[in-house]
Amino acid sequence: MEEVEEDKPPGRTPFLRIAKLERVLKLKRIFVKFEGAGPTGTQKDRIARLHVLNARDEGYDTISLATCGNYGASLSYFARVYGMKSVIGIPESYTGDRNQEIVSNGSRILRLPGRYEDVVENMRTLSREENWYDCSPGSLNSKIDMEGYEQIAYEIVGDLDRSPSYVSVPMGNGTTISGIFSGFLKMYNRGIIDTLPKFVGSSTPYGNAIVASWKMNSKKILELDPNSIVETPTSEPLVNYRSYDGQRALDSIYMTDGFASYVSDSEMIAYSTLLERYEGLSILPASASSLAAVDKGIKRANKNEDVVVVLTGRGNLWTTQ
Repeated sequence: MEEVEEDKPPGRTPFLRIAKLERVLKLKRIFVKFEGAGPTGTQKDRIARLHVLNARDEGYDTISLATCGNYGASLSYFARVYGMKSVIGIPESYTGDRNQEIVSNGSRILRLPGRYEDVVENMRTLSREENWYDCSPGSLNSKIDMEGYEQIAYEIVGDLDRSPSYVSVPMGNGTTISGIFSGFLKMYNRGIIDTLPKFVGSSTPYGNAIVASWKMNSKKILELDPNSIVETPTSEPLVNYRSYDGQRALDSIYMTDGFASYVSDSEMIAYSTLLERYEGLSILPASASSLAAVDKGIKRANKNEDVVVVLTGRGNLWTTQ
């Protein structure tokens, strides 16, 4: 496994116009921000590195996380690169597609009972008791997540040389879309851009608190019935009954007059197939939900509108929590 140099952090991921799919989908001016180009294949690389460095600077020797796979792979990778111990909590019911990779990076895996949200709370308790640095969603260190994902916004504006009309992002806990929005808002407040893009959040109909709240016209994030959640290999990265950054994500959609969209498993797979067939991009199906949401929701985009689709993970990676 290739190591990253300490002075070459992940970032500056590819930004490209998908002209072939524009014609196929009859959409105008679509750009892709491909976050699957990082060392371990998802946008999690941006924040994992920052957390490891912050933990090291604060004097911790161990960093911990609750995950369903990809975030754990990313954190274990950067913990190894920077010489830190890592403990990764995973729901015991999960298949653990990236467990071997996590272990090979030197991490200790804890298989814990319950759903992902239960593992988050268990790891939070263990981290306090063991004096580990907790970087799970909703932790005291979660401000790092906003800083990491703000960089995506800065790179989009740098590459496009203006603010786009729309930015579409897949949503699980809502952390990525919240951080990207925060970056755009900071640029707007500083006068770097004149307008904010409309934010589009995509997720699964099998259970996502952010989309459910928006669909119910609620300005406050709702918590769903855990028993209503259905996990499939395709939907698992996006399902939750409690979104740890859900309020921020919901606010970003309302504040920009955007929208949230459900995307079925079959649609995710279909759009990931289209991206590979026409643009040569191997995309995690859940990640391709951002393109599906755009195609379903803004077909009337005119020639002056720039639409940026954030693809958060490359293909053959099954989880993004």
